[in-house]
Amino acid sequence: MGASPAAIAVAVVIRAGLVLVGRRGDRAADAAGLHEFPGGKVEPGETLADAAARECFEETGISVNISGLLGTGISSSSNGPIELFFLRAEPIDPFPEPHSPFDWKPIAGLAGLDFPPANAALIARLLAINSAQGGS
Repeated sequence: MGASPAAIAVAVVIRAGLVLVGRRGDRAADAAGLHEFPGGKVEPGETLADAAARECFEETGISVNISGLLGTGISSSSNGPIELFFLRAEPIDPFPEPHSPFDWKPIAGLAGLDFPPANAALIARLLAINSAQGGS
């Protein structure tokens, strides 16, 4: 029987039809060159929301409020299996500028970016929500 998956909390930061997205470096150990939302491993004693907010601040410099679970995904990394928890987040500051390589992207444009396969259901859900809300 294999190891249980490591929990990864991912902040899906949405503001005015835009979402915070970064691109992994070409030399990254996992998913090199692919786009990603800020997130990382849940530390012992941390809630998913706390981990997502911490990772978002560490990676982007943006403080967020977490408002709920958008979805989950299963994948693997160079360290073994991972379970992704995608949490909806809103920036506390209304016009935050993220640290590179993160930037604000139109939700409608997510389909044109390359994300890891475990993000596919989340991307489809974001596009459907955006479309239903009249986003372009």
